[in-house]
Amino acid sequence: MNRNTHGEERRNVEEATSSERMDRLDRIVRWSVAFVGQIE
Repeated sequence: MNRNTHGEERRNVEEATSSERMDRLDRIVRWSVAFVGQIE
């Protein structure tokens, strides 16, 4: 039981990290599109 609980905690941490990475990537993409849009 203890091992299973630890596994779920680790899974939640991995999901949170992936979510933060996607959010940061999305922000960079939007900034890039806005920056290129200003140049043209």
